[in-house]
Amino acid sequence: MPPTPGILNPSHSHETPVSLRQVFWSDEVARKIEADFQALPEAPKHDQALLDFMKNDCDFAMEHADGSFMDHLQFCYEYSVAHFKNRPPRVLFLHSIMGVGTNYFPMQVEKLPKLQALLSEEEFKHIEAFPSILRLLINFDLVQEFLDAGPAKVAENFDGIKFHRVIDNKKLSLDADSFWVHLNYQLIHLMDFLPIADWQARMDDTYMDLFLVLFEFMKDAGKLQAHVDLDLGPVENPTGNSTPTTLVGFLMNRVVPSSLKRRVRKKEIVKYSTEVGHSLDYEILWKGNSNL
Repeated sequence: MPPTPGILNPSHSHETPVSLRQVFWSDEVARKIEADFQALPEAPKHDQALLDFMKNDCDFAMEHADGSFMDHLQFCYEYSVAHFKNRPPRVLFLHSIMGVGTNYFPMQVEKLPKLQALLSEEEFKHIEAFPSILRLLINFDLVQEFLDAGPAKVAENFDGIKFHRVIDNKKLSLDADSFWVHLNYQLIHLMDFLPIADWQARMDDTYMDLFLVLFEFMKDAGKLQAHVDLDLGPVENPTGNSTPTTLVGFLMNRVVPSSLKRRVRKKEIVKYSTEVGHSLDYEILWKGNSNL
């Protein structure tokens, strides 16, 4: 994971409005980031047939929060190559081809057979599920059900999940092993939406609190397979004394996202799914009570 910008000392969190702050990298830090990036092995080139399909049969000419949409897809792909080894990285390069959270569909449903012919069975399984699972995570009911059950119980007894595909509402399912792999893909995807700085002041960002909750849950359940290094060392408390608390631990324990913001996000995702006839209903299958 690229170095994450430092978090402001909590005692200084009200000095300057977040909207007025400017992100600044020192020359030394910039050089280190550039050197670290250059040291990474180059990601495999994309298959030309797939690129042609994306260019000629799809529309990826949409903007992303930080650069082009293709920048976002390439980041996810390259991170998967480097940090989620032995799993097909093209899942994250194509994760949005069958829909994004705001009802933009780069590929029309009629193109599904052509896409499927370009992919392995495992790749297609995760790609078609990706928009659906992302909406369920943002909706948060599924996450809350897991949190209420606890990571140990879920890790031991979870047997799979049934849900609906966003692009056409087709019923899909993932068994337990595939679902845990899929959540690692989702976690990597969420990383590209994290604020560049001032994390404790921006816990209400759409993906910030979801990322932290999902990261902690998967780690506690022993299902974190991708390398996501957030152990950034001790965090200073308001008195300036160093404590052994890690950054993630500090954020999870001290800064709670507002329930109002989560309700607003839930309302928005329900609205988007309703508009395209997509059901957010899902069924968790538990061992001993599963017909998956």
